[in-house]
Amino acid sequence: MNGDQPATTRTSRRMSFREGGWVIALAALLAAVLVFWAFLGVFVGHHPKGDGHTIESYGFDLTALTTDGGALVASGNPRDFLLALDEPTSIPGFEMLAYNATRRSKYVVTDDRVIGIVVHGAARAYPIQLMNVHEVVNDTLGGVPIVVTFSPLCDSAIAFDRRVHGNTLKFSVSGLLLDSNLVMYDRGKIPSLWSQMAMKAIAGPASGERLQPLPSVQTCTWKHWLATHPNTEVILPAVEDDRRIKGISFSRYLLNPRLDFPAARWKSTDEMAAKTPVILLRRGDASREILLADAAKGMPPFQLGDAFVQVDAQANPASVLFRASDDTPLFTLPCLHFTRVCFDAPTTK
Repeated sequence: MNGDQPATTRTSRRMSFREGGWVIALAALLAAVLVFWAFLGVFVGHHPKGDGHTIESYGFDLTALTTDGGALVASGNPRDFLLALDEPTSIPGFEMLAYNATRRSKYVVTDDRVIGIVVHGAARAYPIQLMNVHEVVNDTLGGVPIVVTFSPLCDSAIAFDRRVHGNTLKFSVSGLLLDSNLVMYDRGKIPSLWSQMAMKAIAGPASGERLQPLPSVQTCTWKHWLATHPNTEVILPAVEDDRRIKGISFSRYLLNPRLDFPAARWKSTDEMAAKTPVILLRRGDASREILLADAAKGMPPFQLGDAFVQVDAQANPASVLFRASDDTPLFTLPCLHFTRVCFDAPTTK
C-alpha cells in the first residue's frame, strides 16, 4: 500500500427534518402526550377513590357509621366504577319494536326483565340489563324526583323519593357493599352513605335519616309490563352503554349457591336456599314473603293487613305482578331470600 494514499474514512449523515425527521419528532411528541395524559389524574387529583379493599380508602365520613351488625366491605371496585344514570331519555313502550329495528342488537325484547314503576299514573320501565350497568338511576316520574336502585348481587329493586327534608338529592354508586347489598352515596358537599335494603343513611351527616320507598315497584318481563301498562315509557341507554350491556351478566352468580361477599346477618335455613328469588309484600304492619316460583304458577287472592292482594302471574319465564284489590298502595320488594333475612324486611308504613 502506498503511504501517500489517504486513509479510508467512515462518514455518518443524519436525517433532516424535511427528509422525514418530522415523523420521528411527531412520534416522540405523541408519546410524551400519552404519558402526560396517563399521569394527569395523579397531577390534578382526578383518580378513582377506593382501592377495592379497605373501606377507609373510599373517602367517606365513617364517624357515624351504623351497620346494625351487617358487614360493610369494599366491592373490589372504586367509587363510581359504575356511573349513575341521570335523567335518562325515554320513549313510549309501543315504539320499542321500531327502536330495535334501528339497532344492530335489540335492546329490550319480550322475555327481558324490567323494573316497572307507576307514580301518579305515569308508568315507566327500567330494563334490568341497563340497571346492571348503572345500578342507580336518578329520574323524575309523575312530577316526583325518584331514584331507581338495583343491586344485582341481591336481585333487589327499590325506588325511592329523592326528597329528604325538602332537599332533592342525587345518588351515585359508592363501591361499598353492606351484607352484599348496594350502598349508595349522595352528592352533597360532605356525602353520606345510604343502604338500599336498610332504606336509610348509614354514615355521614345524614346518618339515620330514612328514604321513602315507592309502593308497587315490580320486577317482571317486558311483555308482562307492557300488556298491563300499555301507556308505559321505557328508558333508553346512552351510546356508551351498549358495549357494557353486552359485557355485564350475573347469570352465573345467580345460579351458583355461593355468596361472593360477606353477609354477616345471613343464617342458613334448610327450608330455602340463600339465592331463592322471593317477593316481599308489606301493607302496614302485615308482611308476607312469597317464592317467585310459587307465585308464577298462579295464586288465588289472599289477605294482607286490611286488604286482599290479587296476583297476575305468567309462568314461562316467571313473571308476577301484585296489586291491592282496592288499588291502594302496596309495598312490593323483589329480592333474594338471604337479603330479606339479612335486613329483616324493614317496615314501611
